[in-house]
Amino acid sequence: MHDSRSSSSSRRLAVWLAGVTFSALTPSLAAAQDCPTAQSGKLGFVVERGDHQKSEVFHGDDGVVRTVMRYDGVMVLETTQHEGLFQLDRLDNGRKAKFEPQSDLKKLFPLQPGRRVGAKFISESNGQKGTLSVELAVKGADVLYIGPCKYDVLKIERSESRSTESPRFVDTDHYSPELKLILAKEYRENNGGTHTIKYDRTYQLKR
Repeated sequence: MHDSRSSSSSRRLAVWLAGVTFSALTPSLAAAQDCPTAQSGKLGFVVERGDHQKSEVFHGDDGVVRTVMRYDGVMVLETTQHEGLFQLDRLDNGRKAKFEPQSDLKKLFPLQPGRRVGAKFISESNGQKGTLSVELAVKGADVLYIGPCKYDVLKIERSESRSTESPRFVDTDHYSPELKLILAKEYRENNGGTHTIKYDRTYQLKR
């Protein structure tokens, strides 16, 4: 990939807007909101952040997950991912990129705490080819609330490298195996602290 690390970071921060604190509401409220489940993924569900950003998520066959993110109603990012963790292609503000896996991604799942997995890809963007390596270290399990909806998540440290670079830590993903989606991302600060950004609403797609 030809993109610089700083431009990649800027795009990540543009997509992952400031989150809100967790809300531990009662099961009855969660039921009233019709919280998405693994079954909902087949029909589609929505996750929102703030008043402007909305993403539709669809589960396909063989672990394929498709997402469409809009900002103020305008589509800005569309992705196809394997199990919601490995990107296969993306259309980012009109810029297309593809990531062709060089191994069988299905063999990496299901993930469990203590596991470390990796995958290599041939990448292509704007006619330029490169390589991408992704390493995932599952550090543990946790519970995450999106509004009143409660989900079991895995805390996964993600590292990436392009071409001959050494792997570099990117973030800690709070990943829901049920929704096949990263619900929150935890970034490290230069002063040693961290900050987490997450979705604040989720519901089944209305048809």
